[in-house]
Amino acid sequence: MYTRLILLLPGPVNYAQLNLSLNENDYIIAVDGGIEHVKGLDVTPNLWVGDFDSCQSEDQAIYQHLNKETHPTDKDYLDTELALSKAESLNITECILIGGIGGLIDHQMGLFMLPCAHPFLSFIHTDGHTKLYSLNHACTLAIAQEHYQRLSIVPITTLQSVTTSGVKWPLTNATLPAGFGRSLSNQITDSVVNYTQTDGTGWIILS
Repeated sequence: MYTRLILLLPGPVNYAQLNLSLNENDYIIAVDGGIEHVKGLDVTPNLWVGDFDSCQSEDQAIYQHLNKETHPTDKDYLDTELALSKAESLNITECILIGGIGGLIDHQMGLFMLPCAHPFLSFIHTDGHTKLYSLNHACTLAIAQEHYQRLSIVPITTLQSVTTSGVKWPLTNATLPAGFGRSLSNQITDSVVNYTQTDGTGWIILS
Protein backbone atom coordinates (compact mmCIF):
# COMPACT_ATOMS: atom_id res chain seq x y z
CA MET A 1 0.00 0.00 0.00
CA TYR A 2 1.35 3.41 -0.97
CA THR A 3 1.29 6.19 1.62
CA ARG A 4 2.81 9.13 -0.27
CA LEU A 5 2.81 10.44 -3.82
CA ILE A 6 6.21 11.79 -4.92
CA LEU A 7 6.28 13.98 -8.02
CA LEU A 8 9.60 14.75 -9.68
CA LEU A 9 9.25 18.10 -11.47
CA PRO A 10 11.60 19.80 -13.94
CA GLY A 11 13.97 22.35 -12.46
CA PRO A 12 17.14 22.51 -10.35
CA VAL A 13 17.34 20.63 -7.04
CA ASN A 14 19.99 20.79 -4.33
CA TYR A 15 20.07 17.09 -3.43
CA ALA A 16 22.53 17.60 -0.56
CA GLN A 17 20.08 19.86 1.29
CA LEU A 18 16.87 18.08 0.33
CA ASN A 19 16.61 16.26 3.69
CA LEU A 20 14.12 13.75 2.36
CA SER A 21 14.00 9.97 2.72
CA LEU A 22 12.13 8.01 0.07
CA ASN A 23 10.92 4.47 0.72
CA GLU A 24 9.08 1.54 -0.84
CA ASN A 25 5.71 2.93 0.27
CA ASP A 26 6.14 5.98 -1.96
CA TYR A 27 4.51 6.05 -5.38
CA ILE A 28 6.95 8.02 -7.51
CA ILE A 29 5.95 9.80 -10.72
CA ALA A 30 8.45 11.60 -12.93
CA VAL A 31 6.62 14.53 -14.53
CA ASP A 32 8.02 15.13 -18.02
CA GLY A 33 11.49 16.70 -17.64
CA GLY A 34 11.48 15.83 -13.95
CA ILE A 35 13.00 12.53 -15.06
CA GLU A 36 16.33 14.39 -14.70
CA HIS A 37 16.16 13.81 -10.93
CA VAL A 38 16.08 10.01 -11.10
CA LYS A 39 19.87 9.70 -10.98
CA GLY A 40 20.40 12.36 -8.30
CA LEU A 41 17.78 10.80 -6.03
CA ASP A 42 18.72 7.21 -6.91
CA VAL A 43 15.10 6.17 -7.45
CA THR A 44 13.08 4.26 -10.04
CA PRO A 45 9.76 5.95 -10.82
CA ASN A 46 6.59 3.89 -10.88
CA LEU A 47 5.36 6.05 -13.75
CA TRP A 48 6.59 8.72 -16.17
CA VAL A 49 3.87 11.20 -17.17
CA GLY A 50 3.74 14.09 -19.62
CA ASP A 51 3.72 15.35 -23.17
CA PHE A 52 7.53 15.10 -23.01
CA ASP A 53 8.20 18.57 -24.37
CA SER A 54 10.59 19.49 -21.53
CA CYS A 55 12.75 16.39 -21.23
CA GLN A 56 16.07 15.80 -22.97
CA SER A 57 16.20 13.35 -25.88
CA GLU A 58 18.96 11.40 -24.15
CA ASP A 59 16.73 10.94 -21.10
CA GLN A 60 13.99 9.56 -23.32
CA ALA A 61 16.46 7.00 -24.62
CA ILE A 62 17.91 6.10 -21.20
CA TYR A 63 14.54 5.70 -19.48
CA GLN A 64 12.48 4.27 -22.34
CA HIS A 65 11.96 1.09 -20.29
CA LEU A 66 9.88 2.92 -17.66
CA ASN A 67 6.11 2.69 -17.49
CA LYS A 68 5.06 5.77 -19.48
CA GLU A 69 1.81 7.70 -19.78
CA THR A 70 1.92 10.04 -22.78
CA HIS A 71 -0.41 13.02 -23.17
CA PRO A 72 -0.83 15.43 -26.09
CA THR A 73 0.85 18.83 -25.98
CA ASP A 74 -2.50 20.51 -26.69
CA LYS A 75 -4.42 19.72 -23.50
CA ASP A 76 -6.41 21.41 -20.75
CA TYR A 77 -4.25 20.33 -17.80
CA LEU A 78 -0.68 20.74 -16.62
CA ASP A 79 1.39 17.56 -16.61
CA THR A 80 1.57 17.96 -12.82
CA GLU A 81 -2.23 17.99 -12.58
CA LEU A 82 -2.42 14.80 -14.62
CA ALA A 83 0.09 13.16 -12.30
CA LEU A 84 -1.88 14.29 -9.24
CA SER A 85 -4.93 12.39 -10.45
CA LYS A 86 -3.10 9.27 -9.28
CA ALA A 87 -3.45 10.39 -5.65
CA GLU A 88 -7.21 9.84 -5.73
CA SER A 89 -6.99 6.43 -7.39
CA LEU A 90 -4.35 5.31 -4.86
CA ASN A 91 -6.20 6.80 -1.86
CA ILE A 92 -3.13 8.88 -0.96
CA THR A 93 -3.45 12.06 1.14
CA GLU A 94 0.18 13.28 1.16
CA CYS A 95 2.12 14.56 -1.85
CA ILE A 96 5.73 15.73 -2.07
CA LEU A 97 6.78 17.84 -5.05
CA ILE A 98 10.52 17.84 -5.79
CA GLY A 99 11.78 20.54 -8.15
CA GLY A 100 9.60 22.92 -10.12
CA ILE A 101 10.54 26.04 -8.12
CA GLY A 102 11.72 29.22 -9.81
CA GLY A 103 10.73 28.38 -13.37
CA LEU A 104 8.03 29.95 -15.53
CA ILE A 105 5.91 32.23 -13.34
CA ASP A 106 2.60 31.01 -14.82
CA HIS A 107 3.44 27.39 -14.04
CA GLN A 108 4.72 28.44 -10.61
CA MET A 109 1.42 30.15 -9.81
CA GLY A 110 -0.47 27.12 -11.07
CA LEU A 111 1.44 24.93 -8.62
CA PHE A 112 0.87 27.49 -5.85
CA MET A 113 -2.90 27.10 -6.26
CA LEU A 114 -2.90 23.29 -6.07
CA PRO A 115 -4.25 23.21 -2.47
CA CYS A 116 -7.42 24.91 -3.75
CA ALA A 117 -8.03 22.16 -6.31
CA HIS A 118 -6.94 19.37 -3.95
CA PRO A 119 -8.14 20.43 -0.48
CA PHE A 120 -7.68 16.99 1.05
CA LEU A 121 -4.10 16.54 -0.13
CA SER A 122 -1.26 17.65 2.11
CA PHE A 123 1.59 19.10 0.01
CA ILE A 124 5.28 19.60 0.64
CA HIS A 125 7.14 21.34 -2.20
CA THR A 126 10.93 21.56 -2.09
CA ASP A 127 14.05 22.03 -4.17
CA GLY A 128 16.50 21.95 -1.25
CA HIS A 129 16.82 25.75 -1.22
CA THR A 130 13.17 26.52 -0.42
CA LYS A 131 10.53 24.36 1.26
CA LEU A 132 6.78 24.87 1.25
CA TYR A 133 4.08 23.25 3.41
CA SER A 134 0.45 23.52 2.34
CA LEU A 135 -2.23 24.73 4.75
CA ASN A 136 -5.81 23.52 4.46
CA HIS A 137 -8.73 23.40 6.90
CA ALA A 138 -7.80 22.84 10.54
CA CYS A 139 -4.20 21.72 10.82
CA THR A 140 -1.30 21.43 13.24
CA LEU A 141 2.31 21.32 12.04
CA ALA A 142 5.66 20.85 13.79
CA ILE A 143 8.22 22.00 11.24
CA ALA A 144 11.94 21.28 11.63
CA GLN A 145 14.15 24.28 10.99
CA GLU A 146 16.77 22.27 9.04
CA HIS A 147 19.06 24.87 7.40
CA TYR A 148 16.38 27.49 6.82
CA GLN A 149 16.45 30.96 8.40
CA ARG A 150 13.14 32.56 7.47
CA LEU A 151 9.51 31.53 7.56
CA SER A 152 6.64 33.15 5.69
CA ILE A 153 2.94 32.39 5.96
CA VAL A 154 1.16 33.14 2.67
CA PRO A 155 -2.65 32.97 2.77
CA ILE A 156 -4.58 32.06 -0.36
CA THR A 157 -7.82 32.45 1.59
CA THR A 158 -8.16 33.94 5.08
CA LEU A 159 -6.35 31.83 7.66
CA GLN A 160 -8.23 31.61 10.96
CA SER A 161 -6.93 31.37 14.55
CA VAL A 162 -3.27 31.11 13.55
CA THR A 163 -0.87 30.42 16.42
CA THR A 164 2.89 30.06 15.95
CA SER A 165 5.97 29.55 18.10
CA GLY A 166 9.68 29.14 17.40
CA VAL A 167 9.88 32.42 15.48
CA LYS A 168 10.93 35.97 16.39
CA TRP A 169 7.40 37.35 15.97
CA PRO A 170 4.95 34.65 17.15
CA LEU A 171 1.21 34.83 16.55
CA THR A 172 -1.64 33.92 18.88
CA ASN A 173 -5.12 33.24 17.47
CA ALA A 174 -4.41 35.65 14.61
CA THR A 175 -6.55 36.13 11.52
CA LEU A 176 -4.45 36.39 8.37
CA PRO A 177 -6.36 37.61 5.29
CA ALA A 178 -4.93 37.18 1.82
CA GLY A 179 -3.00 40.08 0.34
CA PHE A 180 -1.22 41.44 3.42
CA GLY A 181 2.48 41.14 4.33
CA ARG A 182 2.20 40.82 8.10
CA SER A 183 3.21 37.17 8.10
CA LEU A 184 6.15 37.36 5.66
CA SER A 185 9.89 36.91 6.37
CA ASN A 186 9.70 35.96 10.04
CA GLN A 187 12.97 34.83 11.61
CA ILE A 188 13.20 31.23 12.82
CA THR A 189 14.55 31.12 16.39
CA ASP A 190 14.08 27.48 17.40
CA SER A 191 14.86 24.05 15.99
CA VAL A 192 11.12 23.41 15.56
CA VAL A 193 8.41 25.83 14.48
CA ASN A 194 4.92 24.98 15.74
CA TYR A 195 1.90 26.10 13.74
CA THR A 196 -1.85 25.68 14.22
CA GLN A 197 -4.90 27.08 12.46
CA THR A 198 -8.63 26.34 12.46
CA ASP A 199 -9.41 27.07 8.81
CA GLY A 200 -8.15 28.53 5.55
CA THR A 201 -5.89 27.69 2.61
CA GLY A 202 -2.31 28.82 2.05
CA TRP A 203 1.36 27.93 2.40
CA ILE A 204 4.18 28.09 4.88
CA ILE A 205 7.44 28.88 3.08
CA LEU A 206 10.89 28.22 4.53
CA SER A 207 13.86 29.97 2.95
